[in-house]
Amino acid sequence: MSDYDIGKAFEEIENELIDSMMRNFSRHRAEETKEGYNWTQWQAEQLKALEEYRKTNAQKFCKQFKSINSKVEEMIHTARADGNAEQEVKILEAIKNGFTPHMPTGASTGEFFKVNNRKLNALVKSTTDDLKRAETAVLRMSNDKYRKAIFNAQVYANTGAGTYEKAVDMACKDMLNAGLNCVEYKNGARHTLSDYADMAIKTANKRAYLRGEGEERAKYGLSLVVVNSRRGGCPDCAKYIGKVFIDDVYSNGKKPDGDYPLLSTAIAEGLFHPRCKDSTSTHYPELDDLSGPLTDDELAELDRQRGLEVQQQHAEKQAERFDRRAKYSLDEDNKKFAKARADEWHDRAEKLSEKTRDFTIDDSKQKYYKSVVDGGEEKDFNRKNSGKKITVKAHKTTGSNDIYLSDKVKLKRKQFHKFDKNVTKIYEMLGQSKSENKPAICILSPEEMGKNAVATYIPTDNVLTVNSAYFITKNLAELQKSFACSDSELSSVLHELIHWQDAEKYRQKFGKITDYNAYCDYLNKIYAPKVEKLIRSGYNISDISEYAFDCLRDKVMDEVYDEYRVKQLLGG
Repeated sequence: MSDYDIGKAFEEIENELIDSMMRNFSRHRAEETKEGYNWTQWQAEQLKALEEYRKTNAQKFCKQFKSINSKVEEMIHTARADGNAEQEVKILEAIKNGFTPHMPTGASTGEFFKVNNRKLNALVKSTTDDLKRAETAVLRMSNDKYRKAIFNAQVYANTGAGTYEKAVDMACKDMLNAGLNCVEYKNGARHTLSDYADMAIKTANKRAYLRGEGEERAKYGLSLVVVNSRRGGCPDCAKYIGKVFIDDVYSNGKKPDGDYPLLSTAIAEGLFHPRCKDSTSTHYPELDDLSGPLTDDELAELDRQRGLEVQQQHAEKQAERFDRRAKYSLDEDNKKFAKARADEWHDRAEKLSEKTRDFTIDDSKQKYYKSVVDGGEEKDFNRKNSGKKITVKAHKTTGSNDIYLSDKVKLKRKQFHKFDKNVTKIYEMLGQSKSENKPAICILSPEEMGKNAVATYIPTDNVLTVNSAYFITKNLAELQKSFACSDSELSSVLHELIHWQDAEKYRQKFGKITDYNAYCDYLNKIYAPKVEKLIRSGYNISDISEYAFDCLRDKVMDEVYDEYRVKQLLGG
């Protein structure tokens, strides 16, 4: 488990705490009478639910916390071992290039390694103890926020909130805006458990890694290090970049080792602060040709980088805030408003992320904008590909529709949200916005799709699959050239959702679709007269699309009429 995985695990726990609370509010509505809502009875019921909520969470999440904390200890020890191994490789490379090591001897060296072990154990204990306190705090805060919302809902109702849903949303608004920000820093800033854990574990891992590197240097009698930047540089520590220090913190360095300042002095002044991007590498005076401190232009570039990152972080926080409100608000108007604002902030964060990419070496590890799956439930989709049965592993997305993304597909959030909005728009066009049996939509890779199709509806499974090529093509009209309204982003998905609409009518009349061929024969009987009527009226089927004309020739009448309806709905 990585530090990112642990941060995600805590985030999922926070989401589950909020989700459970809002489900209770949704299930147990206040009874509406002629005089208004019966808040007294509702509050009594919710207080009982709160007690159950408190007990359940304490039992459930304490076990999860214990499991996560054990992994933190393992991770810190692994970081130290990684530092050992990677530094040894670098030292051996330097020896090959001409460096002559002077292996230390004596009791002081042995004592150094004993002290290092004690320091690492202290780091593990400090990190896990701090996490335990934060874990207790998040459970306590969720209980307090629940209790506060129970009593504030009536207050907001009495001041004109209107409906029960609006009153509860107002009572929960501050919590949904901030999340369960149970950790307070010295400067007064409040942070969620997941955000704090991310910072604390990254910091602990970095210190353990530096300690591992230092131990390996100490074995070879090395103590000189140069501060460098692995990810673009930290503006707060820019004055240290390119400077040589005697590492008296991790590498058993001593003042007589050279005419350089001590690393402990720089650390005391703020080097390697939490989330610091800078690190050190071994300095070999006989081999290295240092480039020196950063120039004024480089310092200005770091300042520009920090400005962009601050803006991006703000946009991401705002997006997370409105995501929570969109997901957990009870009132539909509040949901729609929050969803629109979340999309705006995600777009802004993505644009800013594009500007900051140049400062990042390892692009794959950066999270420029929130994932479209974001820990959603996993689901398997079974389908045939070139005559063989395959299983597609997919995860539920954060969209407003029932959309899953194959694990083999990566989408930018902006692309996904545009698609999600288009699906909603199509449901509205078909008059099916409130249908309770909408299909599961799964976005597949071209290899998983296994056929030259943009989308396919499978009536026996009630699943709509979409080819991810739809999102990356530079020429959508070319991709859809055989179909009606080929230049429209809606046409292929609209075509398949019309098939779904037909299937729904069949299910309501006859029940589940088990015999696909019999179902197709039924549709042909329904739509053949409609197509014949179009032709008798002088309608040229070839004007609809090439695909419609081919289907007419093959007597697949439901496909012909489906294409006709696409053209009518899109005004083509």
